[in-house]
Amino acid sequence: MHTPMPTHCRSHLLALLVFVAACSEGPTAPPPGIQPQITNNTDAFAYQLTNLDNATGVYNYTWQNTGTLAKVTHSSNAGATGTATLTILDAAGTQVYTGALVSSGQPVSSPEGVPGAWTITVTYAAYSNAQVNFGAVKQ
Repeated sequence: MHTPMPTHCRSHLLALLVFVAACSEGPTAPPPGIQPQITNNTDAFAYQLTNLDNATGVYNYTWQNTGTLAKVTHSSNAGATGTATLTILDAAGTQVYTGALVSSGQPVSSPEGVPGAWTITVTYAAYSNAQVNFGAVKQ
């Protein structure tokens, strides 16, 4: 004789199955070594990372810029190996800045961009460095 499972038990079983399925998906966090400290406010974005070892990957961040230009500052320790590139696209997808994350600089994005959700992309290729810092602020 088959006894039906009470409704509350079926609900708990379904919740458990959903939880297990969610846990079995791939990780959503960046791989080890790519754990930046990020401050992402409207009109001000800051990124800091320490002890990066042979990192390779592309990481995108959405940043709200209410202006048409951004002042980009960056500073990385000397002695880095590999390459690290910062690229910024405006809300229309037009590239307004690209540059290697080497020593230091304070360029202003060019050309002028469209205000809104800008995309900040950091690309690492076999990159190692004790410290990476950059920021973008509305100009």
